Amino acid sequence: MLFLPELPGRFPVGATTFITPVRSPRTVGSFKLRSQSDAPQSALYLEEVAFTAYYPANISNTTRKGLNWLIRPVKESLRGLAHFSNIPHWVLWPIVYLFGSLIKIPVYPNAPLARPVKVSSNKAKVEYEQWPLVIFSHGLGGSRTAYSQICSRLATSGKVVLAMEHRDGTGCVCIRRVRNADGTHGLEPMLYYKEHDVVLDNTKDQDNATPLPLRTDQLEFRREEIYTAYQTFSQFLQNDPSSELGTIDNSQIDSTSWSYVDPTSGKGPVCFEANVSLAGHSFGGCTVLSILSTEPPPKYLHIPATHALVLDPWLEPLATPGPAPLAQTLASLSHNASSLSNSTGSTSSAQRTLGGSEVKDHSLPAMLVINSETFTLWKDHYTRLEDVISAWEPHGQRILTLVASRHTDFSDFPLLPVIRTAKAKKIMDVFSKLSIAFLEGQLEQELEKTSTRKMDIEIAGKKKDGRPKRKLVGAVGDVVIA
Repeated sequence: MLFLPELPGRFPVGATTFITPVRSPRTVGSFKLRSQSDAPQSALYLEEVAFTAYYPANISNTTRKGLNWLIRPVKESLRGLAHFSNIPHWVLWPIVYLFGSLIKIPVYPNAPLARPVKVSSNKAKVEYEQWPLVIFSHGLGGSRTAYSQICSRLATSGKVVLAMEHRDGTGCVCIRRVRNADGTHGLEPMLYYKEHDVVLDNTKDQDNATPLPLRTDQLEFRREEIYTAYQTFSQFLQNDPSSELGTIDNSQIDSTSWSYVDPTSGKGPVCFEANVSLAGHSFGGCTVLSILSTEPPPKYLHIPATHALVLDPWLEPLATPGPAPLAQTLASLSHNASSLSNSTGSTSSAQRTLGGSEVKDHSLPAMLVINSETFTLWKDHYTRLEDVISAWEPHGQRILTLVASRHTDFSDFPLLPVIRTAKAKKIMDVFSKLSIAFLEGQLEQELEKTSTRKMDIEIAGKKKDGRPKRKLVGAVGDVVIA
C-alpha cells in the first residue's frame, strides 16, 4: 500500500462517508447540460448530499487502517481527472491505475467515534467534554478525500470534520445515486463542468451584477448542501428518527457511538450548537464567505459558526462591493427600520422581519485567512481580500501567508507518495498547526513558536512576458504577518 503521511496528533482517526436525501429536491440556478435533446437536463439538481466525516476514533486490534484516496470506481476517477486536466486518458491510465488506485489515507474506515476525554497540556488545562464540529468545503477539482491531510490533522487534534462532496460540477468526479422509474437507485458519474458542458437558460431572468453566473449558481448549491449536511448530521447525533442519514455504501457503523449521551453532563459526544467552525480552500473559502454573508435558505437553521478558517480564498465569484458579514447587514437594516419606527411612532414590518425571517443578531465568528505566496502576490486580489476581511477582523492581523507556498499546497496533491517533498511536508505542518491553534483559541501562542516576518517582496528574474517575477523574502514555511 502507498500511504499519505502519518498523522501527528493525540487521537487515531476514523472516517465514514455519509449520504442523505434532500427531502425537497430542487433545481438550482439557470444552467442546463448542453444536449442535443429538446429537453436538456438541469446542470444543478439538488437531490442528495454526501460528505466524509473524519473524527477521533475508538479502534481495536482488529480495526484495519487505510481508506481509498481515489474515488471509486477507479475508471470514473480516471475519466474525471482526464476531463479536468485536459490530459489524454492513455497518458493518465498508468498513473491512475498503477499508482493512484493504491494510495491510502492513514485512517480507520467506519471505526466508532471515540468518547471525548479530558486532557491537560503543560501550559494550560484543556478540557474536551464534546468534540467541536468543523465543516470543510473543497476547491475546484477537489473532493471529499482530496484534503484528507488537513481534515485528518484537525480530527487527530480532537475535532469532528465533515468534508463535503460538492455535487455542483466543481469536483473532478463524484458518483451520484439516481432514482430509476421502478424506485430503485442506479449510479451515475458526474464530471467537472467546463464552459462548453453547460448552457445558460435564457428564458430565466438573470442578475446582471453577477460576475460569474455559473459560479454564482454553484455557490447557492454549495450553501444548501452545507446547510443540509449540518441539519441532518445534527439530527443524527440526537438520534432523531426523522434523520435519513446513512453510509454511502450501506456499510454498518456503530451509531450509538455518535448518539451516546453522557449521564453526568447530559451532553452528546459532538458539539454542534456552541463550537462549530466553517473551513474551506479556494472556491471552498469563497463558499465560507458566501455562507457568512447571506441568509440561510428557507426552512434551514442558522449555522452557529464560532470560527471561520479560510484558506487561499478565491473572491472573484463574489459580487462587489463585499461580501459583508450577515450580522452587519442585519444590524444595518434593523437600525434603518428602527429609525423609521422612531419617526413614525410604530414598529414597521421591516424592523420585525427580513425576507420573511426574524432579524436576529448573530455575533461574528473569529476569522483567519491563510494564504499561499501565489495568492498574496496577486496584487488586485490581495487588496480586495484585505478589504473583505477587515469587515470581520477590523482590529486584528488575520491574514497570514506562508513563504514559498503554492495554491495546491493546502490539498493532498503535493503529499502523494513518491512525489512528496520535504518542502510540501513543511508547509503542511506549519499551516495545520496554525489552523488547529486558531480553532482552539491558541493562535498567538503558536505564532510565538513559529518563524514569522513582515511582508517583504523582492524581484527574482522575469516572467515569460517580460514582466518582473516577484517573490516573498524568507525561508520555506515562514509565516508573513501582514
